[in-house]
Amino acid sequence: HEIGERVRTGRWLGDCFVYTNAVGRLNYCVGGEVQTLFHLDRRMYLLGYIPKDNRLYLIDKERNVVSYELLLSVLEYKTAVVRGDFDAAERILPSIRADQHNSIARFLDAQGSKDRALELATDPDYKFELAVQLGFLERAHAIVLESESEQKWKQLGDLAINDAKLDLAEQCLLRAKDLAGLL
Repeated sequence: HEIGERVRTGRWLGDCFVYTNAVGRLNYCVGGEVQTLFHLDRRMYLLGYIPKDNRLYLIDKERNVVSYELLLSVLEYKTAVVRGDFDAAERILPSIRADQHNSIARFLDAQGSKDRALELATDPDYKFELAVQLGFLERAHAIVLESESEQKWKQLGDLAINDAKLDLAEQCLLRAKDLAGLL
């Protein structure tokens, strides 16, 4: 894969390329997808990575050393997915902190695994979006019950009408207060 930007310093961590770029970002690339880890406030140079600490170390021209968290388990998971080794990815998943699951879900979505992304997503808005994209209207219904958003009720009602699920459509449009849609 090519990275379409100027790399200042970089380092391979397995199949993941971690780098700083010319516009002051610390990024990593796995499977052609670039993720920004941090926006740097000054020019920094990559020193290395210590896996047992999950820390990436950088230094500036004044010799100030800064570290950033980079979870090895997340990199290993993403690498396994890119390789198509979903068994290995499933073995790694329990070691990934729950606060990283949305990030993993977005990565899976970008890789075309919307089903897996829906299973991992924790953000209700994102889960609703994925359920709608997959056509899982009942699942989307369960998600929107928790958020009570008129916009989502209307969207789900319109989708239910298109899918000829009239009972679901009626319930959704009533909650959306879309009386015109009920006609």
